[in-house]
Amino acid sequence: MPSAPEVNKCPVEYDSYRPVDSALHRQIARDELHEEPAIVEQALRQMREWIAKNPSILASRTDASFLLRFLRVRKFSHVAACDTLERFLIMRQRFPAWYGNLDPSEPWVQDVIDSEFLLPLGRDDKGRTVFLMRYANLDIDQHDVVRQIRFFTMVFECLFEDALCSIGGLVLFSDHSHVPMKAFAQWSLTEIRNYIDCVTKSHPIRMKEVHVMNLPLFGATVGEWVMSCCSEKLRSRLKCYPSVDDFVRKTDLKAMLPTAYGGKQDAAKLKQNLRDMLDRNRHIIVGLDAMKVDEKRATASHHPCNRADLDTGVVGSFRKLNLD
Repeated sequence: MPSAPEVNKCPVEYDSYRPVDSALHRQIARDELHEEPAIVEQALRQMREWIAKNPSILASRTDASFLLRFLRVRKFSHVAACDTLERFLIMRQRFPAWYGNLDPSEPWVQDVIDSEFLLPLGRDDKGRTVFLMRYANLDIDQHDVVRQIRFFTMVFECLFEDALCSIGGLVLFSDHSHVPMKAFAQWSLTEIRNYIDCVTKSHPIRMKEVHVMNLPLFGATVGEWVMSCCSEKLRSRLKCYPSVDDFVRKTDLKAMLPTAYGGKQDAAKLKQNLRDMLDRNRHIIVGLDAMKVDEKRATASHHPCNRADLDTGVVGSFRKLNLD
């Protein structure tokens, strides 16, 4: 396994910015993110100076690849990027059960990969990275909410490290066919709220579209509450379909789907691609714990909701049902 990235907040020297090779993504970066060499170099310098002088940050990566995650998602506003980076570091320490001691080589991770719960479908013609999620494929009795979040975190970390994804953004196809009620009921409202806060405020990812298919009525009730916790921009990017067939008819994305959906891709190969991606980035994922922040000295107030009383709501009611 390659060495984990350096986390010295004041290294002797810094690496330089290098534009991506993809002409499409260079154009997207210029048009959507204002990514020009002079702007990038200035923003990197400002972020590095901020990290070096910030007493709350004890150890952090300062390489261009890492910092560009935050600069791109904040369209090169270095102040906003610094805030998101600080939130990212705080988030990881505040929820160690979700973000600490991650390792994609663990047997349970391999089991989740084999279930085809999450499949990387590649990039569409707009340069966006596309994933398919199928909750019915996941053994939720064996892989609880904590494991699910840990798995998402490891996949996200691979995407954060991928410059083409940070530029082009992410599209998610979420197929809820045959999903049992307990798949929704296992999530408490507190967990949902905290995780949404983490994803929307601390994760450097550009969610371009979410396509939800065949969501059952009880899932829709939870989904409405989930979306109420999200920004208007994210809500505007959500599209729902009563069935998979309806999704296929109304979009031009069928070819990206696995053959089981009438598409052209082999699920076994897609599953192996996911395994390879996680293995390739294992040193990045394992090295996350080396970054440290002093929460008490942080410059911004980052307080995700931790109210246990949220569990008295809809999901809390579902959790009290006999779902066996």
